[in-house]
Amino acid sequence: MKFGRAHRSQTSARVRHLEAVSQEHEPWQLPWHVTSALAALVTAGAGWILVAAYGILGWISVPQLRAAAVLAFSTKGWLLAHGISATLPGAQVTIMPLGLTAIILVIGVGVCHQAVIHTRPPAADEIGGRLLRMAGVFAVIYVIALTGARQVVESGSGASTLVGGLIFACALPLAGFARGLEWRPTRGVGWIRTIGLSLAAGLLVMIATGAAVVIAALIIGRAQVMMIHESLMPGGLGGVMLILGQLAWLPNLILWGGAWAVGAGIQFGLGTVISPAQSTLGLLPSIPFLGAMPQAGPMPRGYLLWLISGVLAGVVTAWALVKQLLARSSAQSRPLGVDLTAIFGALAGIGCGLVFTLLQLPAGGDLGSVRLTSLGAKMTTLLVLAPSTMGLAGMVTGAVLGWRAMKADEQPASSDIATDDSPKQALEPAGSEPTTQTESGADDESWSDEDTAPLAREFLDDADEADVPTTVVEDRSKPSKRDR
Repeated sequence: MKFGRAHRSQTSARVRHLEAVSQEHEPWQLPWHVTSALAALVTAGAGWILVAAYGILGWISVPQLRAAAVLAFSTKGWLLAHGISATLPGAQVTIMPLGLTAIILVIGVGVCHQAVIHTRPPAADEIGGRLLRMAGVFAVIYVIALTGARQVVESGSGASTLVGGLIFACALPLAGFARGLEWRPTRGVGWIRTIGLSLAAGLLVMIATGAAVVIAALIIGRAQVMMIHESLMPGGLGGVMLILGQLAWLPNLILWGGAWAVGAGIQFGLGTVISPAQSTLGLLPSIPFLGAMPQAGPMPRGYLLWLISGVLAGVVTAWALVKQLLARSSAQSRPLGVDLTAIFGALAGIGCGLVFTLLQLPAGGDLGSVRLTSLGAKMTTLLVLAPSTMGLAGMVTGAVLGWRAMKADEQPASSDIATDDSPKQALEPAGSEPTTQTESGADDESWSDEDTAPLAREFLDDADEADVPTTVVEDRSKPSKRDR
């Protein structure tokens, strides 16, 4: 019998248990069509539950509401986030709450990523096909869910209102599954990344400008905003719902602020148009954020400084694109001229202006049937001002960058020429005599006849004393008398 601690060679039961638990298990896997369908259903359900939670808050604050009305309201809000118009009592709402849309998009991308993890991985040459098949299944299931919900809450509506839902249902799985499958296009990756990053840089400038405009307007009109909020007497829970409801449309306000800064102006229903130069106000409903509207009449001259935002966006977009093009051309030893860099800069600015104008389409719409119709940026004016302003700024930026690159290429060439023309004496050691022969032993061309005549006469006298033939071959391996 042995007493005391067990032998060190024996493994305890605790260690064996920990080793068994620490072993990693592979995630469960299902066929790709099953995970794609589940991803669509989970994304749709999570988005609807998010809106239903908001409706339940209203039900708590107003218990007289029926459960069917709360569920119908939640479904309409969920459809509205996908660009499908909703009919409310006495109002037709078509403007998308882009804040809610962004949240559903983030949820969907995460769900698609998890669906890829729990799907049998495809072969390396089948990733593109798997992406399209999974996105197709997701889009079909999601559109069926949108159509069914639309028919339940608003039967008899035309199928044309599903255009926004179709675009959303196709774009979401492509982005989500491409991220999960780590799919990369085989051709044009560098060009797509370069153009995308340059456009994103310019759009970030406009989004930051729009956010600054909204913040400045709320600070200036904070007293009127608080007055409208208190006049509604929403209470504690109602006040939270009122704030959350306005935050759902905050991205819309930011995009409108960018359009206002460019100079296109914003339209808030009938008779209400504001711009950096002039503002005209009509009848507006009691919505707190509308209290940030400026006073009617001419705007202060300092507001015209906001117009610099369009110029800055064009400069940033062109800078990001042309810099990349110059780096590639320098690596390939194909320098770009000033004319080409100016053209590329102008195209970058025009592209940024067009994309910014397209973003205003889902941000605008109707928030009522009478007064709050056609909300958003003035599209015709914005379509002219944004591309032209950003394109002109981009052209100037591209020309300046091309000119600077050309000057930088000329400076090394001029310095090389100056080095070649420098006197050879500068390379001689201090105190040494200047060299009079080249490495091959040939006489330097700078010698004159007076210098060579004594040497030739001395050489011939030496040949006569040695009785050598008149045809003499010089042995360059031996030093001459001049060298001695």
